[in-house]
Amino acid sequence: MAQQRQTSRQQQASRRKQRSEEESRLRSAERNKDWADDAAHARTADDPRTMAPRDAGGRPSTGERF
Repeated sequence: MAQQRQTSRQQQASRRKQRSEEESRLRSAERNKDWADDAAHARTADDPRTMAPRDAGGRPSTGERF
């Protein structure tokens, strides 16, 4: 009987850990979105999310120059 309770507790702990890890992955994925994710969800071609980020000259940019 005691062994069944311990096994049940271990299973519950394992489920909680799995849920926690899944929630952590979802939060991380949300934080790590980039412009390509937004572009993929844009509905029309004139939606600003469809284009790569632009520099001051209007050229596609991936960030600051080194």
